[in-house]
Amino acid sequence: MSCGDNDTQEQEQLMPRRRQVRRVDKSICQKCRQTKSMYIIRNVTFCKTCFEAAVFSRFTKSLHPPLKSPASSRSAASSGYRPPTQPGSALIALSTGCGSTTLLDLLLTRRYIGKGDDRVVDKTKGEKEPVWRKGWVCYVDFSGVIGEVERRDEGQGQREGSRMEEVKKWVEGRENGLGWVGLRAEDVFDKGLRNRLRAVAGMPVQDDKEETAAHCAVDLKDDALPLLSLSSPSSSSSSPTTPLTHLRNLLTSLPPSSRPQLLSHILSSLLTTVAHTLPHISHVLMGETSTRQAERLISGTALGRGWQLPLELAAVRAEPALPSLGHLISSAEAEAEAEVEAKAEGEKREIIGFTWLKPMSDLTAKEAAIYCHLRSLSSFTYNARHWDSAGPPPAAGKMKGGVKSLEMLTENFIAGLGASHPATVSTINRTGGKLVFPGKEEDRPYCPVCQMPVDPSALEWKSRTALTFLATKTEPTAINKQQQPQHDEIETLAPLLCYSCLTTLTPPTIVSKAKAKAQTAGLNVNGDEPVLLPVWVNEGVKRRQVGRGKMKDEIKEFLIEE
Repeated sequence: MSCGDNDTQEQEQLMPRRRQVRRVDKSICQKCRQTKSMYIIRNVTFCKTCFEAAVFSRFTKSLHPPLKSPASSRSAASSGYRPPTQPGSALIALSTGCGSTTLLDLLLTRRYIGKGDDRVVDKTKGEKEPVWRKGWVCYVDFSGVIGEVERRDEGQGQREGSRMEEVKKWVEGRENGLGWVGLRAEDVFDKGLRNRLRAVAGMPVQDDKEETAAHCAVDLKDDALPLLSLSSPSSSSSSPTTPLTHLRNLLTSLPPSSRPQLLSHILSSLLTTVAHTLPHISHVLMGETSTRQAERLISGTALGRGWQLPLELAAVRAEPALPSLGHLISSAEAEAEAEVEAKAEGEKREIIGFTWLKPMSDLTAKEAAIYCHLRSLSSFTYNARHWDSAGPPPAAGKMKGGVKSLEMLTENFIAGLGASHPATVSTINRTGGKLVFPGKEEDRPYCPVCQMPVDPSALEWKSRTALTFLATKTEPTAINKQQQPQHDEIETLAPLLCYSCLTTLTPPTIVSKAKAKAQTAGLNVNGDEPVLLPVWVNEGVKRRQVGRGKMKDEIKEFLIEE
């Protein structure tokens, strides 16, 4: 005879009791389980020490594998062991945002970058051998085109205008032997930029053949974008012009929604120019966080950059070794001539490519901001770029909700959604990680503006999906017949562009609206004259005309055999 309650035992067998789940104490760090928690990241609590360790661990998972040799085992390549010393130097793109500031601080505090003095490391004292012998910091200032943007810091009041001197002083104060390269957005119109960079690096300055080359202008009022050759930038204008004036004219000729995309291409072209000009640059490190990548994925898809997105969002991307692909030179012959002279003097410079790296791709903007706060860097960082405010101010009452571009709209959307759904950024990036570029990158021609592979038949696709003219009673066919011979005789830019850049350089109806807005704002903008193109676009057009095969044959004796 059983002494227990048979009815209760039978009920438990039919419906077992719910197992007690151990509740996590959010006030204690879930890593060390000893210290009081300070931060919550993806529902995981961290103390200060464990948070810094977690940030560095995820930083190394993105940085170490591409720096290790392919011959190493898979476990060694993915482990946290320090990569071997790289043959070249590193170029760090600093924007003073949380991502790039965290990147630079991690590289310096963990001794990834040396001082360039070839000092012997004493490993018995715990010293670590640097991965790169020397590091360069490049900062691009956009204050000339975005206007005076006010900024409020803790206890420092308001600041306006350029931050060039402030950033330079901060970098030099780190005392790590970093080289400083400070550029402005309008330098894309300066053909003497490469000589300025050579002077900064202590290299011999070449002749001024590139400065005397013909300038290229484009007529944005024509949907075929005809190219015009100008002997000098001021030949078509009586007033003196400067690179800043040319850039402002170009931005004014575009609608507000296209200006942030153009500024992004300007930043990429300047970094590519610096990496190709400075000696022995093997890697370019970007501080792009996963939050920024999610924003670029959504906005890039809306802007028609779906073809290039797998390459733009890749954490590792190799830049081709051809010198004419990424830096500002007048012609392949001029570069080959310079190489011959350097070889005769015994100062031959190797023409090598470099690799784009994004070590912060696994960290969110929130984590980077917390790290900057822990390292007392919050007073230096400034995340707002204000690229949507470039160009003339919009007319009163024309803006909807204060949003001028798709980039700004996407940024506000992801920031608002991420506050209530923390997995928003990771979900978007996991979806974007499945994108694969069709074919091989080297098999496609490159767009002169974005320097990315061109979509197949982009112009034909746009002609089928967009309205290029409106049917009227004034015989539009007669107008087209008059314009057609001009397009056959004059070189046009439209067939060379990808779909996104073709959309960025808008049809004349939108340009006329932008011109009207500029005139209502009281700005002196001559929209009837062609707009001067930046130097890198001019070189991209020449590269497409010459052809990659012919250009490679011209400099084949200077290429390094693998």
